[in-house]
Amino acid sequence: MPGASPISSVLRRLAIGVGALTVGALTFTAGRAQSPPADPLTALNEGNRLFRNGQIQEAVDVYTTGYDPAAPHPTLLYNLGTALHHLDRIPEAILWYRRAAEVGGATSAEDAGDEAPIAGQGDPWLQENLWLARRSLGSEMLPASGALGWLGRHGGSLRIAAIVLAWIALLALLVAPRMPIWGFAGIAVLAFAFYGGAIAVDRWGPRAAVVLEDCFTPVGELPAGTEIWVRPASSGGWLISGSDNAVCEGGTVGLVIPEI
Repeated sequence: MPGASPISSVLRRLAIGVGALTVGALTFTAGRAQSPPADPLTALNEGNRLFRNGQIQEAVDVYTTGYDPAAPHPTLLYNLGTALHHLDRIPEAILWYRRAAEVGGATSAEDAGDEAPIAGQGDPWLQENLWLARRSLGSEMLPASGALGWLGRHGGSLRIAAIVLAWIALLALLVAPRMPIWGFAGIAVLAFAFYGGAIAVDRWGPRAAVVLEDCFTPVGELPAGTEIWVRPASSGGWLISGSDNAVCEGGTVGLVIPEI
């Protein structure tokens, strides 16, 4: 560009490179997902057939093969919870009911099939069964509070904001080349900051969970079925959010929103 100093040209090329790398890295990471071990609809229909025939454990096994944490099917999650409920594995049922609620609800295990509609989060079958499971165990819910709790609930929004900002920076470089260099750099830095925050929340922040087995901690017992917020502990277990020195072993806790 005529009249541009060598330093300005270098900074502009650097900004273009940073913007392109940001867009590529963030979009690739956000879109990365593992392939499910089985087709969810196939597993759902076969599991429903087994459930109707009274083969409950077999239905659980089949439903589990169709679970894809990257793209969970709400009816599959709900039906898996219902089958576990029938087997009196109540803490696990609560876990799968909670996962179904997180992705939008489901229909009943008896009725769901190829053409079964998927209800919203307020679906009465889901809410009633979750209430019954909680009542049978006297389950309590321990919410995450404060800034860490907010970040745990909105970590995905930070990731989306980072991707949007990265695209804005790259498009601005293309359609507004006369924009001051500090503007490009500022948007790119903000995108990386948001993305770094999302990564930090994913790695160290609190996440919703269910205690699958009784957990004995220095500050008291957490009975199976308790719904809590946890953070990864240095010991490899889970640190209970809002409690000092309360750690549960990894196998005793199931994440409501699992790591992808």
